[in-house]
Amino acid sequence: MIAIVLATRMEAKPLADKLGAREVAGEPFATWRFEPGGGRPGGLIVVAGMGKEAAARGTEHVITARGATTVINVGICGALSESAAPNELTPIHSVVDGDAILEDKPVEALPCSLPVWNNPPARRLASVTVPVFEEDRRRKLAGFFLDSFPPTVVDMEGYGVAEVCRRHSVPLIMLKGVTDLADHTGKQDIAGNIDRVSTALADAVVARLSKIGRAGRGGDNRVSAAKVMSFAKIEHSLFSLPLLLAGAKLGAEAQTGSSGSWPSLGTLGLIAVAGVGARMMGMAMNRVFDRRLDAMNPRTAGRELPTGRMTLAAGLGVAAAGLGLYLLACWLLGPLCLALSPVPAVPLITYSLLKRFTNLCHFGIGLCLALAPLGAYVAASGTAGMSQSVLLLGLFTFCWMSGFDIIYSLEDLDSDRRTGVRSLPVSLGPAGASAVAAGVHVVAMAALALLWRSTGGGWISGAGAGVAFAAFVLGNLPSIPAAKRFFPISAIASIAASSVPLLAGLG
Repeated sequence: MIAIVLATRMEAKPLADKLGAREVAGEPFATWRFEPGGGRPGGLIVVAGMGKEAAARGTEHVITARGATTVINVGICGALSESAAPNELTPIHSVVDGDAILEDKPVEALPCSLPVWNNPPARRLASVTVPVFEEDRRRKLAGFFLDSFPPTVVDMEGYGVAEVCRRHSVPLIMLKGVTDLADHTGKQDIAGNIDRVSTALADAVVARLSKIGRAGRGGDNRVSAAKVMSFAKIEHSLFSLPLLLAGAKLGAEAQTGSSGSWPSLGTLGLIAVAGVGARMMGMAMNRVFDRRLDAMNPRTAGRELPTGRMTLAAGLGVAAAGLGLYLLACWLLGPLCLALSPVPAVPLITYSLLKRFTNLCHFGIGLCLALAPLGAYVAASGTAGMSQSVLLLGLFTFCWMSGFDIIYSLEDLDSDRRTGVRSLPVSLGPAGASAVAAGVHVVAMAALALLWRSTGGGWISGAGAGVAFAAFVLGNLPSIPAAKRFFPISAIASIAASSVPLLAGLG
């Protein structure tokens, strides 16, 4: 059942009128019931009262006493930045405690589900106990940055609703309407705009209520190509293809005993298909296993499964499709590849579970990536025996990815501490984890230098190694944001390193 939680009767009246809702007697909160109709579900409209505590009590009641399975929080808000204009409706992707910001206390962002309103862009909401009409409080809220996103609108109820929904694992959808700029004219602006904004909010909720109902029952089962691309990040396979090509070339050289040999185009195509399928399977299973953790992390709360834009069944379907594509390519590459296909598949399916058990989880994804060029070598050479050169390429890949994953996890330090996720930044702190990443990358650069020598050197491939070394240096500079160090800098390092065996002996 859907429960729509609002602060005041004035905000609720347009919605109750448009839904033909009837007031329910004997409830601890002003409550209206609306019936199903026109493809939309039925549910309750509840006026919880103003403020975070009142909103929390009302939300607790509709979940525990009335059995709400989806909560929609609708209401007015003030704009903390010029990008949100009066009378604008804005979806909310996460909520922070504005009082904690004002008191310089630790701040936690609580995610909201966003399966229905894609435009305008979702914003972050700060909730306060006392309305913001003073310039100093407005300036402090507007200037506060969390994960590089400012809280751009402010209200008095959202955080209370979000806390209760998180505690009960109930999906929360939040839509706010801007009535004022949270400044000295705020009281007059609210009085002049509240009727118009409340009516616009009611129109928006009624128009999308059927879609909200489907999302509350588990999300959207329709799987489009764009949704799969976003969910499994298939386009990122482009950055691992050079490593696959490098492994395949080393395999062809081992098979023929001649430097500069290449596999057939058919073999290269099947290796690429296997790589894409494996990537699709591994990323989909990562999203499936981590869906609850993703919902608690502001950086990942907008992903398909936490927001309900994709169901769990659809996510598993994407993983199964990737596995099928991978196994088909392995079968066509020959009996040896098919027999060895579980060796990369098992780590790819399970690596995301490591963060629950060990701080060394970063090396799990490093292993998955390292198996890619080794697998391509087997496919091209027809043997499981590895040359020195491909083992060095595998060692490089393992250290390259493991080190950059440590750096990437710096972004999630606060969230990981809160949710109990294990990582080196959690156990060693940012400085200690960064030192480990740098040490791992030193090993990667040493492996790359030995690979350059073992494949015959040459100034062209040496230039590729030089670009990779420069990327590693940039990737370990704390002054560069961790997200940019992970991408595109890590991708530049891998592509440049792949050129060492691909261009060996030239120049």
